[in-house]
Amino acid sequence: MSKNASDAQYIARRAELHAQLFLQDIGATFVSVPTADIGYDFVVGFPNNNGGLNFSVIEVKSTERPQPRTYALSPPWFNRLAYTNLPAMLLVIDVKQNHLYCAWPKEVELEKHTVNGRIRVPLFEIDEAMKPSIRAKLAATDIELGNKP
Repeated sequence: MSKNASDAQYIARRAELHAQLFLQDIGATFVSVPTADIGYDFVVGFPNNNGGLNFSVIEVKSTERPQPRTYALSPPWFNRLAYTNLPAMLLVIDVKQNHLYCAWPKEVELEKHTVNGRIRVPLFEIDEAMKPSIRAKLAATDIELGNKP
């Protein structure tokens, strides 16, 4: 294995560990790594008010450089995150500075953010004040499932 390949693997692994700690910190009941390649790094579960669990999916990207205000995704990656029936979040982690950024691809207006065949999704740096709203989106607490037509 080359040094570059192993460095990239360590960076990716560090980002995944940081993501797991973050997800546990915001109250995920479980953080699971899918056994098959379903296109997401984690499936997470949050308890709902009815005694059940609400599921979400997370895609983690790692970097060693501070992030600009956007992150470029290929159209297939964007579609996978934006058009799933579960809440989906892109989590970008700066492993050198331990900064976390998130994006919600479903909320992107495609015509405003498509550049050179890639879709640039807006990133938001995660701080303590954002954690409750991130948890609410991932837990789908604003959705009442099965109670109304």
